[in-house]
Formats: sequence, C-alpha cells, structure tokens
Amino acid sequence: MASTAGQKPETRFHTFIFFLALTAGLVLIGMACRTVSPVVLPPGEILSFRGQGSFYFQSPGEKGRVRLNFFFELPSRARLEILNPLGGLESIVWLNDRQATLYLTADRLFWQGETGFLLGQFLGGELAVEDLSFLLTGQVARLQGTWQINVEAGGQTVNGQKKDLSFKFKEYFAGSQIPKTILFEAENYSVRLRLQTIKFNQTFKAELFKPSFPAGAREVSWEELSQLWKK
Repeated sequence: MASTAGQKPETRFHTFIFFLALTAGLVLIGMACRTVSPVVLPPGEILSFRGQGSFYFQSPGEKGRVRLNFFFELPSRARLEILNPLGGLESIVWLNDRQATLYLTADRLFWQGETGFLLGQFLGGELAVEDLSFLLTGQVARLQGTWQINVEAGGQTVNGQKKDLSFKFKEYFAGSQIPKTILFEAENYSVRLRLQTIKFNQTFKAELFKPSFPAGAREVSWEELSQLWKK
C-alpha cells in the first residue's frame, strides 16, 4: 500500500474518511449476515401471542395458498385473519372456546357453529383452540394425554396424532423450540403452515375477539358458506 506521508492534508483527510466508511460498511454487512431469531420468548408463562404466516392446503378436489394473521389470548380465544396472496382480507375467523364464527368480507356472509368443526374444515381434523395454541408455540408437552406425541433426535423431531389428524414439526426458529413449519395431515387432506413472525404476551383490546359485521351482513348455513370460503 502506498504511503500517505507525502499527501496533502485534504487528501489524507479524504483517505481517512474513505477507510472509515469502508470499515463501517463491513461492520454493517457482518451484522446483517448474522442469523438473529425473530422469536423472543417471555421470561414467564405464555399468556397471549400474535404472528403472521402462510397457509397452503391440498386435497384431491382443491388446493390453495393464503396468508394468515393470528391473535391468541390463552386459554381459548383466537382470531384468524385470512388474506389472499396480495394481502387483501378475505375472511375472519373468531374462536371463543367452543363457539366459532367465520365471516366472508367480500360477500358479507357469516356462519356460527362449533369450534372443533370449523378447525376441522381448516386443518383437516377437529381440535380445540387451546391445542392449536400449544402447537403454534411448540408446547407439545401440554398435549400429552389427549394426543399421542413422539419426540425424537433430542427434541428436534416432533410429531403427534389425535384420531385421524396428525402433525409434524419440520423446522424451528433459530435458538428456540418454536416450530417454523407445521405439517397437518388427515385422510385426503394436507396443510403446510409456515410461520414468519410470532410475538408473545401482547396486549389486545377485548373487541378484537368479538365477532362484528357491517350493516347488511347475513347469517347463512354451512352448506351455503362452504361453497364460497375456500375459493
């Protein structure tokens, strides 16, 4: 490297600024390349959480992909917002213990019924809101007794089954036991749920979990609504 001893003060100053900027740039690049987990677990019990993900379902007669926003308040309240690939809100699901509501935003139609039934249509088999929250947060030990759980390879391979529905954790957020991809399978139906972000112990307004509809919304039977909601 050439010496700077004979350079003019302005030139030496410009050279110094150049190397300072270069060093800062390398530091920033190094920081950007590090793998930082987007998941920060709370120090105590998980009371609530929210997140985003993608949802792909497939059966012999249909398949599709949607985006998903989810909000959970334990033990048994949840709100799922189903968006199309462009981010438009297609439908909202409210789950309150055993009571479920599904609302189609564009058609202004809603259905109300059993939570287990609706989650069965969504994931392929009946399960409770609390069970779904345990799966999303990787708390499989809390499913023991109602699910058959298998844990292998030091906890890295987890799968389970309840009646005709099975699940499998495919990968995890770095440095945690929170699953990043969950596969659900039932007879002739499969779902891949891939989480992008999840945040814990969030504060929600009570209205978030209460079904509400605009003027003109109409309640319909499952037979009528089911012809529209997965299209």
